[in-house]
Amino acid sequence: MQYLQKFSLVITTAAFITIAGTVSALANSCTTQAQECKIWASSQGAQASTYAAACTREISACINRCKGGKKFFLGVSKGAGGGQQYPVDECK
Repeated sequence: MQYLQKFSLVITTAAFITIAGTVSALANSCTTQAQECKIWASSQGAQASTYAAACTREISACINRCKGGKKFFLGVSKGAGGGQQYPVDECK
């Protein structure tokens, strides 16, 4: 019986560690969202560098907004859907 209790504790601990790791991996910050923005920007042809620079500029704006309670990264696209808000969890 004692073996079963220890085994159960090990399984529960392993499950908790797995879940905790998954949740932290899903956390999104202004900086990580900017990296996603830059990946998108790289596929924008002649305007790629302009968009990438806008992604970089948005980091500080995002951090300032986030610290004020508005937790989103503002998309830099000038086309349809431009200015889309991407939620962030961390103000960094």
